[in-house]
Amino acid sequence: MSFEIFDRKVKYSGSPAMTFTTNGRISFNKSATAIFEKKAVENILLLWDKDKRIIGVRPIIKKDSRAYKVHYGKRGNGCGFSATTFLRHIRYNVNETQSIDTEWDEQEQMFLAELPEELLKKEEVVIVKRKKKPSEDDISNK
Repeated sequence: MSFEIFDRKVKYSGSPAMTFTTNGRISFNKSATAIFEKKAVENILLLWDKDKRIIGVRPIIKKDSRAYKVHYGKRGNGCGFSATTFLRHIRYNVNETQSIDTEWDEQEQMFLAELPEELLKKEEVVIVKRKKKPSEDDISNK
C-alpha cells in the first residue's frame, strides 16, 4: 500500500494570525483574540496600504459607520467579522481559505498583516472599442 500523510490545512500557532475564508470572513486565532479581549474590542476599522499590500485592523471606541462588528467564538478560541466588500475592494482572491501571520503594532494600536502578491487578483486591462464616427461621405451615401 502507498499511503500519504494528510497535511491538515488549518494550522494552529502560538503567534497571532488572520484567516481569510472563501465566504468573505476575516477571523483571528486565539493569540490575536486574546489581545482584542484584553482591550475589550467590539468594533474595528479596516485599513489598506495598496502599495505595500498591508492590511491594518484598528480597534475603535467611538461609533463609526465604516466600522465592522467583531464577533467572538463561544469557546473563546477566536473572533472574526464579515469583510466581503473589503476583500472585493482590495481584489483578494477568495478561492481558498488562507491564514497569514499578523503582528500587533503597539505604536499604531492595530494588527498589521502583509498579503503575498499571489493572493491578490491581477489588475484587468479593459479595452473599449469605440465606434468610428461616420464621415460626411458615409452619411451622403445613405
